[in-house]
Amino acid sequence: MRVLPRFELFFLAFYTSLITLVGALVFFMTGRSETLLLASLLLALYLVLALGKPLRRRRAARAELPGEWREFLLAQSPFYRGLEDKGRAGFERDVRLFLAETRVAGTGGAPVSWQSRLLVAAGAAAMLHGRPDQEPPLRDGVTVYPGHAFDRNYRAGKGNIAGQAPAGGPLLVAEKSLREGFADGHDGYNVIIHELAHYFDHEAGKGGLKVVVAEGGEMDWREAIGDEYRKHDFAASALDPYAAQNRAEFFACASEVFFEKPRHLAGTHPDLFSLLVEFYGQDPRTTIIKGDR
Repeated sequence: MRVLPRFELFFLAFYTSLITLVGALVFFMTGRSETLLLASLLLALYLVLALGKPLRRRRAARAELPGEWREFLLAQSPFYRGLEDKGRAGFERDVRLFLAETRVAGTGGAPVSWQSRLLVAAGAAAMLHGRPDQEPPLRDGVTVYPGHAFDRNYRAGKGNIAGQAPAGGPLLVAEKSLREGFADGHDGYNVIIHELAHYFDHEAGKGGLKVVVAEGGEMDWREAIGDEYRKHDFAASALDPYAAQNRAEFFACASEVFFEKPRHLAGTHPDLFSLLVEFYGQDPRTTIIKGDR
């Protein structure tokens, strides 16, 4: 993540120039000095409104990660633990930016513990580590349910849904399942990675992402991951059986294994692993160095 994403920098520069240019043009056409004053006021108002987010992100990027948070990440995130100093600094910055920009709350807007908020951010930071120009695709934030699961009527403590990624709403995750996903960082199960993968998948498809495939050349992302899904041998798969449901669940389950058991995935499904390296812009085998199977 960048302190000021490039597309926002472009629009900031564009509208600043536009207001200045229009004000100067009107002044030369009318000769009235008050037009310059009006343009200056409009420019000042625009900058006050437009710079709020960049300044907030800048403060978050420069803030020091609390020592308690750092120790928690070291204990809970093999990805973070395996990074070198520069990588850890970037990971910590992404965590701070994520929490500064993304609403993570309980049902009904209830507060959530810093540990759970930090685990949500750690999942996003790992997945964005190789894609510094991308923002987390969570415009509606994250809602954390109490307990292990919720049901289809969104009743906490009932049913067996540990997480959900609805197209028009916040990402939903059950708090105990979230924590269990990090309790064993090498079992290939992590609900926040799974649900975030659905949003990344949706964004990639909507944006027409092209990826380089093993056979050479570029292919549309959805077509490429669809090919992997169709040819995958689920009888001898390293993925959870739920991956057989459809292409989207296949990608989400594969992402869990990619970040938690990368060497195993690379050894059993090399083409799928290479595609995920291309998609996420990183190879977790260089990061997950402890306890990997």
